[in-house]
Amino acid sequence: MVQDWLQIALEQEDRGVHHAWLYSWSSFVKEMHTYFGILDVIAEAAHSLDHLHMNPDDRIAIYNVAFLQYSAQLQWMESALCHRHYSGLPNRIHDIISTREGGKPSTFQTLYSTAISINNHFWEQKCKSKRALHSAPQRSLYPECSDSISYLSISDPGSDIDASESSDIYPTW
Repeated sequence: MVQDWLQIALEQEDRGVHHAWLYSWSSFVKEMHTYFGILDVIAEAAHSLDHLHMNPDDRIAIYNVAFLQYSAQLQWMESALCHRHYSGLPNRIHDIISTREGGKPSTFQTLYSTAISINNHFWEQKCKSKRALHSAPQRSLYPECSDSISYLSISDPGSDIDASESSDIYPTW
């Protein structure tokens, strides 16, 4: 769309209709912003932040990156950032925060760190549960539990490990 609009302006230039914004970078930027940019960057960031929620099956990094991107455009007080960040978290994180000693953190940085810690623990436990269900994964990992280690069972026919030496599962790098 922008390319089409610019092409029309260049064709008009060829016919003698001159556009000052084609000869000045600051005018060009202003023209582009007027026609194709967000009218109110702050309102758009606030709206996006108000409607931002972490999906229950996502890792918190996805939510935090978007949250920090939008909040950086705003001059909200710390209490407003705390409220908004907490509101966008899934119930599995809310439940733990609400029952922790001392209650919900009162500073954004503490809430941010606490939510990351809770989320990391959740994913660690989820990975442990999946690994426990499959006591000896055969050279495969679950994508959500990836840690760059593949596991080799002693019962693996391609293994150089003597089954009489041990009955553990050995990581291979």
